[in-house]
Amino acid sequence: SKPKICSPADPNMATIRDGRLHELRNKRGSSIMALAAISVLSYCSTFAVPQGAHLRPADSTIDAQTAQYTGPMMKEPSFSNRASFVAAGALLAATTLSVDRLKWQKMYADASEKEAAAPPKPKKVRITAFDAIRFFLIAYIVCGHFISFAAPSPFALKAISQINVVVGAFFALSGYVAAYTTTENAERAASPKLLNTPAPKWILQRVFGYYPLHLLVLLIFSPMFLFSDVTFSGWPTAIWHGFLSAGMLQAWFPMHAEVWNAPTWFLSALTFAMAALPFALPVLAKQSKEQLRRTGLVLFLVGLLPKLGYCYDHQAWGMLEGAMSPKALPNLAMFNMQRFSPFYALIEVLLGAVACRMVMLDGAEGEEKAPKTNVLSTALPLLGMVAVVVLRAMGVLEISDLLTRALIFIPLFLSFLMSAHRASVLPEVKDGVVKFLSSKLLVSLGNLAFPIFVVHGPIGQVFYKKVIATKLFGGTMLAVVGPQFFYVYLATVMLAAWVLQKAFLTNKQVSSLSGKVVEKLSKLFP
Repeated sequence: SKPKICSPADPNMATIRDGRLHELRNKRGSSIMALAAISVLSYCSTFAVPQGAHLRPADSTIDAQTAQYTGPMMKEPSFSNRASFVAAGALLAATTLSVDRLKWQKMYADASEKEAAAPPKPKKVRITAFDAIRFFLIAYIVCGHFISFAAPSPFALKAISQINVVVGAFFALSGYVAAYTTTENAERAASPKLLNTPAPKWILQRVFGYYPLHLLVLLIFSPMFLFSDVTFSGWPTAIWHGFLSAGMLQAWFPMHAEVWNAPTWFLSALTFAMAALPFALPVLAKQSKEQLRRTGLVLFLVGLLPKLGYCYDHQAWGMLEGAMSPKALPNLAMFNMQRFSPFYALIEVLLGAVACRMVMLDGAEGEEKAPKTNVLSTALPLLGMVAVVVLRAMGVLEISDLLTRALIFIPLFLSFLMSAHRASVLPEVKDGVVKFLSSKLLVSLGNLAFPIFVVHGPIGQVFYKKVIATKLFGGTMLAVVGPQFFYVYLATVMLAAWVLQKAFLTNKQVSSLSGKVVEKLSKLFP
């Protein structure tokens, strides 16, 4: 089969090129040996005339005219005849060798031209701007969950409580990063690691990236969770809620998705998406940009239609659900189904993966090159997202949380991610927005995003959940201290997240133990 010609940037190029040269030289050596054999045979053929032939009489069986021509051949060949045969053989060998050499040189030149013409395969770099994006997203969600205890103005309350809209960005970013780390740059292919790792093991590896901290926080705050549940619902319900939380199953129960550590319903829905990715990513990795566009459109419509149905059936087109009391919603169960369903989360994760593959195929064979980017490429989608939140808070843009998320916010966020991605992989990052997001301070804060996410809910319950805070402090911190305590709460969350990051998430023993558990569990799924 024809050897693969690799680009100069390919680390295996030298081996492959040497292999091709070795093959060509072998062909050349074989040709030389064959031609040498021809020369020898040509020389030997001068002695192949039967030596006894001159003894045959040129008599009546051979007429005189025939004997005139055959007679000389029936004698011992002369030195001049031998030399003539040798010269003819040598000339044939030399001519064949020259032709073969020209062919070899042309093949080598063609191979070199292909290698030189092939563009270097882009290397993957860590997109540090994504870390800062995680921090800003989780900061908004933390404030949104507890901003009401800071006595905000009506505008501030509406502006910061749109967490139902913003949380979709976390799912999209998770899918984007998953595709970036498990598929190939400038190729329609999944990474060998993804293809060669059994699906159960791949899923467990991803889940155990966040499950140990989730379980630790549940154990630390379990007395508080149990006390609250037992007080209002009894032990059977408390144990059931604990089982749902520990098993990350709560997102499948719309009316109980926020039991115990409420924000971790996100992990429940994300786990379902992680279980689907080892089967979905190889399919997306094989698609061209045109196919990815069609896939993205289908996913967008599948995610949008149920939300249109909900708004149509309940006339909820202009509701700002995040700032409303649950009792004020027309159908809380249906609304929670839209918010928490793992199926809808999977759609947003896959949209993120599709967007990432669109960028990774820039400049690939048969695909268009990356579009030129500048600061407006990232600034405009970012400003668009901020404008949507502000206009909704002002009452100018009256669209429900669900429709805003699917129809406007997620498309803008994906556009922002794609532009930040393209700007980050350039030899020199010139985009001012990306440079700002890639600063050391923001990247460091981004590393705290996950522990902030896991711990902010339980700490908030300690300070602001009435049954807990009253037992501990005689009332909520809003009543005991005032709205200014909200900033103490934020500082406490940051400190707790830093401790968890340093003492647990970066602990090598924890990482080693998690790896061993993954290995053992993966053996249960042959």
